[in-house]
Amino acid sequence: MSTPTDLQVPRRPRAGVVVRVLLALVVVAFVVWFTTSPAALPTSDTTISVSTPASTPVYVGVFAPAADFDRELHLSGVKVHATANTEVTVTPLLCIGGTVGVTTEPDRFCPELVNPEGRTLGEGDAIVLEVSSELAAIAVIDRVRLGFRDGLQWGTLEAGSGATVRILGR
Repeated sequence: MSTPTDLQVPRRPRAGVVVRVLLALVVVAFVVWFTTSPAALPTSDTTISVSTPASTPVYVGVFAPAADFDRELHLSGVKVHATANTEVTVTPLLCIGGTVGVTTEPDRFCPELVNPEGRTLGEGDAIVLEVSSELAAIAVIDRVRLGFRDGLQWGTLEAGSGATVRILGR
């Protein structure tokens, strides 16, 4: 003969389930925070001032990692914000294996100048902006924002210096 306690299903303590769920949420939150919080990239408060004649593109190096930069950034893109008094074209480029300060002839300083999307930025490389206009203009360019992955971390962060470009009429 069975007793009423033999037919009861033992209940799992709810506190144990709640603790496991909370622990899982904490782990997930930490992983999300870690992967989306890479270390800041080097920035400068210096503004690069440049002048060029109209219809002559100028190349301005705005971010070149220092020799002690031990990271390799896999770029997903470069965002540029510029304010100008007339139409100005600003194109971000990646200089592989060289650096550019300010020039109208980037081939002399940069062996390979390419679209940065999908490329890797490391020591010895630089982000360069090609700035041009057909008309006289003044363009104020903020620091670039690099979209990147660095190991398990990814993000979009400011890097380098801003620039002021004066395009002179002919």
